[in-house]
Amino acid sequence: MKKLLLSFLLLGSLFACKKDKVGTKPVISFLRFGLPSVDSTTSQLDVVFRVKDGDGDIENSINWKINYEQPLPDPVDKFEVWQMPGIGANKGNSVNAEVTMRMQSIDFKGWVEDRGARPDSLWLTVFVLDNAGNSSDTINTPKIVIYKKRNQ
Repeated sequence: MKKLLLSFLLLGSLFACKKDKVGTKPVISFLRFGLPSVDSTTSQLDVVFRVKDGDGDIENSINWKINYEQPLPDPVDKFEVWQMPGIGANKGNSVNAEVTMRMQSIDFKGWVEDRGARPDSLWLTVFVLDNAGNSSDTINTPKIVIYKKRNQ
């Protein structure tokens, strides 16, 4: 009976010491937009992500690119870098952070209201890197609606 009890205790302690499944590869996931839609008067847009890194050697930046449903005359084809606030201070420790990327209208308003391309939605393509050169998967946020003025 003692051996059975001891084996249950040993088995229970092994499961209790189970490590988090976050490895050395960083992970980014979309949580939410700060607004349900944007229009020509929107001055800022918050995009909230969950960033995880098992060994804490994550860079302090999110690499992002904006996409529009109707391509612009000069499409954006390179990734921009947005600095995260001090997330790299966790070197050696696991990182599990909610990060809000505050975009100003110049970042996301790539259309001209009365001429040219008039996209009806936008979304972001994002990834993060760590100091070891490991990249998270590249993800796309859901689309967010763009409401435009009606022509008179």
